[in-house]
Amino acid sequence: MSIIGASSSYIVFKKTIYNEFNKKLYAEKEELIEELYSHENILSTYSLNIGDNIYIKKVKENPKIETIVKDTILYNKFYKKELNYRKIIFSSEVKGQFYVLTIAKSLLSTEYLLKGITDIIIFVGALFFLTMFFISNVVFKKIWKPFYSTLEQIRKFNVKKPNPLFFKKTKVIEFEELNTSLDLMVNQAVKDYKNLKEYTENISHEIQTPLAIIKNKVELLIQDSNLTEHQLIALNNIYKSTDRLSKLKENLSFLSKIDNNQFIETLELNVADFLREIISNVEELIQMKNINLKMSLVEGYKVKINEALAYTLFNNLIINAIKHNIEYGELELVLNKTSLIIKILENR
Repeated sequence: MSIIGASSSYIVFKKTIYNEFNKKLYAEKEELIEELYSHENILSTYSLNIGDNIYIKKVKENPKIETIVKDTILYNKFYKKELNYRKIIFSSEVKGQFYVLTIAKSLLSTEYLLKGITDIIIFVGALFFLTMFFISNVVFKKIWKPFYSTLEQIRKFNVKKPNPLFFKKTKVIEFEELNTSLDLMVNQAVKDYKNLKEYTENISHEIQTPLAIIKNKVELLIQDSNLTEHQLIALNNIYKSTDRLSKLKENLSFLSKIDNNQFIETLELNVADFLREIISNVEELIQMKNINLKMSLVEGYKVKINEALAYTLFNNLIINAIKHNIEYGELELVLNKTSLIIKILENR
């Protein structure tokens, strides 16, 4: 925007100066006509001002020339070189005699003035850029420093391990309001997280005993030989629903343990042997869907991992691969030193 402003200012200055220059030419035109009335034998070399020249030509008939103003280049004897001039050409009748007159006025002083204005505009523009650079790199950085400090603390904040936030004091009202709002929001988030965590742990613990009692009672009732088939089916449905609730409780407990980083014990696990053990546990599911299992396992490859988490991970992957496979489909397990690939293939 500053470049556009500087260019616009230069154009306006130039236009204004040239308009004034044209006014001077028209004024000198009137002055020359008055001189012709006073002195009939004015020479063509007559100068109204230093650096200005006039050219007078007598003609027999009225040429009826409209006044013309235009630029030209003429040789200047004083500077001994060609210079830019602006000249006005017109015709006039003085005491019955017709004249074609030309006034040439040097543009040298105008060019010097425009050059001076250009230098000032460049200087002001450079000063503006330097000032803006200083403001953006020094003043603005100082002003925004508390904001970036706040932003860095928010980035590092972990609701699981909440560290106190210390916001820098600032005189900027907006930043102070931002820090106050963030402090309230973070405290509320920590409070909600603790409440949710406590609620999950309590639910997991509280439902454990009722579920165990229900399952035991259902198992005792199922063993009763006096029950009808309809009653046995109903009890079996109750047992399955209870079992699902029990698994839900275990999942809640499992998530809580992961959240609390309780799976910190790790061991060197032989992945190939571990996968074979899981496959042996789900072998009946594979046979029920008549799935053709192919395994390519690199031997001796070990990873340091928590055994319970490893079992959950690999078991879920394999169970899902079996569930989403088609009957008489193919299941391929490929283990190398960089990855475990489980492929579901259609048997064609």
